[in-house]
Amino acid sequence: MSHSSRFGVRLVLAAALAVPALPVPFALAQQAQPAPAAKVSPAHLQLARDLVAVNGEARAFEGIIPNIVDGAALSFLQTNPDLAKQLREVAIIVRPEFEARQAEIIDILATSYTRHFTEAELKEAITFYRSPTGAKLVQDRPVIVQEAVQGIQAWGAQVNAQAIERVRAEMRKRGVDL
Repeated sequence: MSHSSRFGVRLVLAAALAVPALPVPFALAQQAQPAPAAKVSPAHLQLARDLVAVNGEARAFEGIIPNIVDGAALSFLQTNPDLAKQLREVAIIVRPEFEARQAEIIDILATSYTRHFTEAELKEAITFYRSPTGAKLVQDRPVIVQEAVQGIQAWGAQVNAQAIERVRAEMRKRGVDL
């Protein structure tokens, strides 16, 4: 599989796992906002927060604030390369201000769950994730995903090689030797 194909698989997987690496431009972030949710009860929202904590999704975003702040500071490097050291220092200084906003991510995730699950369904999901099987799923998910990505990459390489051979064969029929 080519480097760009492997990168594409990783990028899609990262997006699917909601592990952002770069900040989203403001205009794009504005477009991506879902429609406002109907008013949910505090109990419903808290159940959704509990689910996000117990199912491991909250941990997936633990490093996002430093990445965003560092990315914002370092975005000035292209036009100000001599400021690299100072920009890194400033990023470290302002990080705590933004790390205080980590709970907002949990609320965004939780709000999405309240749109799709009733309180009773959230309670059932929490019960599952607190069970031995649910806890094992959360614990083993990173290894499972890594194995799956490796399998998908191997499969993609095989399909790519077969597709290349088929295209070559069809082009030979047309008198072109690739």
